[in-house]
Amino acid sequence: MNTKVKIYNILKYTVINFIFIFIFSFCSSNGKQEKYHLILKTVYKTIHFLHPNPISINNDFSQKIYNKYFEKLDNKKRFFLQKDIEDFSLYKNKIDDFWTHGDPTFFNAVIKRFSQRVKKVESICFQLLRTPFNFNKEEILFIDSKDIDYPKNDIEWMEKWRKYLKYLTLLEIIDSIHQKKLNVLSKETWKNAFINEEATSRRKVEVYIQEYLRKLRIKKEFDWFSMYVNTITTQYDPHSNYLSPKDKEIFDFSISGQKEGIGIKLQEDKGYATVVQIIVGSPAWKSKKIEIGDKIIRVSRDIDSKSKNIVGMLLENSIRLIRGKKGSQVKLTIQKKNGSIEDVSLIRDIIEKKEIFARSAIILDKNKNKYGLIFLPEFYFNPENQKGRNSAQDMKKIIKELKKENIKGLILDIRNNGGGSLDTAIKITGFFLGKVPIVQIGSKNKKKILKNNDEKILWEGPLIVLVNEFSASASEILSAAISDYKRGIIVGSDQTYGKGTVQTVYPLNQFFLSNEELGSLKFTIHKFYRVNGSSTQLKGVNSDIVIPHDGNNNIYLKFMEKNQKNSMKWDSVDPVPYSYWDKKKIEKLEDVKIKSINRLSKKKGLITIYKTIQSLEKNFSKTKKLSLNWEKLYLQNRKTKIKKKISQKIKNYLNIYGSLIFPSSYEINQEKLESKEQKEWKKNLKKDFYISECVQILRNFNEIP
Repeated sequence: MNTKVKIYNILKYTVINFIFIFIFSFCSSNGKQEKYHLILKTVYKTIHFLHPNPISINNDFSQKIYNKYFEKLDNKKRFFLQKDIEDFSLYKNKIDDFWTHGDPTFFNAVIKRFSQRVKKVESICFQLLRTPFNFNKEEILFIDSKDIDYPKNDIEWMEKWRKYLKYLTLLEIIDSIHQKKLNVLSKETWKNAFINEEATSRRKVEVYIQEYLRKLRIKKEFDWFSMYVNTITTQYDPHSNYLSPKDKEIFDFSISGQKEGIGIKLQEDKGYATVVQIIVGSPAWKSKKIEIGDKIIRVSRDIDSKSKNIVGMLLENSIRLIRGKKGSQVKLTIQKKNGSIEDVSLIRDIIEKKEIFARSAIILDKNKNKYGLIFLPEFYFNPENQKGRNSAQDMKKIIKELKKENIKGLILDIRNNGGGSLDTAIKITGFFLGKVPIVQIGSKNKKKILKNNDEKILWEGPLIVLVNEFSASASEILSAAISDYKRGIIVGSDQTYGKGTVQTVYPLNQFFLSNEELGSLKFTIHKFYRVNGSSTQLKGVNSDIVIPHDGNNNIYLKFMEKNQKNSMKWDSVDPVPYSYWDKKKIEKLEDVKIKSINRLSKKKGLITIYKTIQSLEKNFSKTKKLSLNWEKLYLQNRKTKIKKKISQKIKNYLNIYGSLIFPSSYEINQEKLESKEQKEWKKNLKKDFYISECVQILRNFNEIP
């Protein structure tokens, strides 16, 4: 972001006073407790001085952290006993003081006890799994954490785990029924399966639970510490997070679409890092020495380091060893599928996550008119390299290419685009609006107007922005500006996600003379506001034309910003002076909107089907307990199966019905050298009735004089 350097300067002078107090104490390595203290103190001071939503650090805050951390560590209350919670209750009103003083005492006490409980659970599970489960017995397993209590003693503790292990065995038996393609609605099939498959399924559960607990045991304490810090930071708002060095790498890859490595996807298989995908064009692919199914057993990060055994290591830590700078060498010791052992040396390179990059298609209607479609999954950019690939550059290139095709309208699809770079969002919006104010950031008392600096408009023709409930943050900046300037038409869900905040990433190592990797803090630094003064926080951006979706997103709607805990409130600031983009075309825009709305109003069947799906999805999510009796489970499964079958039929019908009422009287251009993914994307476009209606809207726009 362009604002990054400025923010760093603010941070530098804000935190410099308290940093000098600590800097000399932590120049040498005095152990992990000093590291924890330094991280906690730095994170607290930074958020305290710079977060736009100050909160009260008091006993109420302390109790929230206390409850939330146990919820994160042990959501189903299977590890801690009631006695543990009582022992820790002495900290319940002290965490606020620990936070302001950078004191990790509460974390240390809890994680030490948690480690002890994990070891004890391991012996409990293996003892329980020696005995067959009785599925004729009537027992209930509660699956909603609100209905679950901590076990009061060892007997209750063992009983809780017995029921859970029985449940896992039950799932394995049901999976066996499906794997063998038996009649899932036959009562006799179920009865026989619970008799014949119990022992085999129980052994599978033993393998699974052994691996699950092994991962808990070998997980580094620092990873648990990161969870603790994030329990605190998310009390300020859902988007303020501490990023460990490992988390920062993942974050950078997610927003840039680029990483340095060898181009393999790994999956853990009984402690082995196993190759499940090789990226075409990557160093691994070019070498022809690595195959899907190979197991990596040792890694040497470079030619000078000793190889390290990674068998049994957490997969995420193995991946970090294999990754490295472009041009550097890594040596892998691989166990081939035939059992032979081979050493493979590779030179690392840039690996791209192509699915997040902008892509385009040309749509031809029945009159051979061309329309451009751009799908932008993210506002990607490279935070470590300003000259690296970014969404603004790619969009600029695509728009120029589409213009050469003489398109008569453009659809910008930002459905499910969760945001990214503020800077690229402003530049891309400027491609359609020119040199005008795009967004305001700050607060009522102090705000800044951010403008696009390029006067040249890349696309002046008809424009549609296609959104849904998961178009967030930078997507909302773009769609809000297009809406406010009446530059185009917003089509899609009733409202977008509703994230009206801006985050920055602050590396904690910046001011400390230490070789220790302290990680980074991603925290909310500003709220942003539309040019009309309104925040998009919670309320999002409303579509001009609302088209109901197929119901597949219903279960995720609870994750929208307005449903998140500790979300910042909606507010507004004074509008900036601005005028509509082209006053002559406003009446034309309104006519086109009315035509589309009238078309949709005649298709009431779509709304009826949509509401039916919503109702069915709501019923599915209400299950709070499960029977562990095979016969009752059979009846419960039969009902659920039938309901889901009906729901799927309705969803399928909705898509068919949508295709009928939004006829796709258009073709998608095909090119000879397209990738498999590109071909599949274009194939799905033909079934997308959102796109069909957007094409019709653009046709209407061109038909009106």
